[in-house]
Amino acid sequence: MVFAENLEKYNLHYPANVAIICCKYEERTNLMAAAWHTQLSHDPPLYGVSVSPKRFTHDLILVSKEFTVNFVRFDQSRFAAFVGKTSGRDIDKINVFEIDLSDGKNVKAPVLKNAYAAYECKLVDFRKTGDHTFFVGKIVGVHYDPNAFSPFLNTTPTLYLGSDMYVTFDPSTKRLHDEKQVKEYLSKWVQGD
Repeated sequence: MVFAENLEKYNLHYPANVAIICCKYEERTNLMAAAWHTQLSHDPPLYGVSVSPKRFTHDLILVSKEFTVNFVRFDQSRFAAFVGKTSGRDIDKINVFEIDLSDGKNVKAPVLKNAYAAYECKLVDFRKTGDHTFFVGKIVGVHYDPNAFSPFLNTTPTLYLGSDMYVTFDPSTKRLHDEKQVKEYLSKWVQGD
């Protein structure tokens, strides 16, 4: 293993699941691709996304106080790249990329019709974190395709590798490592086996 104090890009944690962040304020709707997002809490259900202040989405979330987090299949990776590499300040992404949206139920931000899952979030906090702002949203509604979960993810999500590269995984390679296995291993270790 090589040690470095600094790297030009800190993307050794990839792959990361791509989410399409949708937001709307008045008549302006925008979407962006994000790989920097995460669940924060079950109770209350909180979800966070990191957005650069350079992004149009950043401004729309600040004024609207809400957003949706949409998860897309691998066959939509080109779409994710296109909305991630363009700015809503310059083009109307909905029309240019012919995006099908549906209305949110508890937020004004739209939901991607062809997402396999989406969270509706109301902004509860935000923090400047270096060159990005971390937005924390309370999940106030969930849309999902029940066929994509049985009970675990049963589809091929879009994963980001960095440097404009996308990949997915093969769901048939799933492995279960449950609590029973951990207890069996620990009991052998404790007994000195």
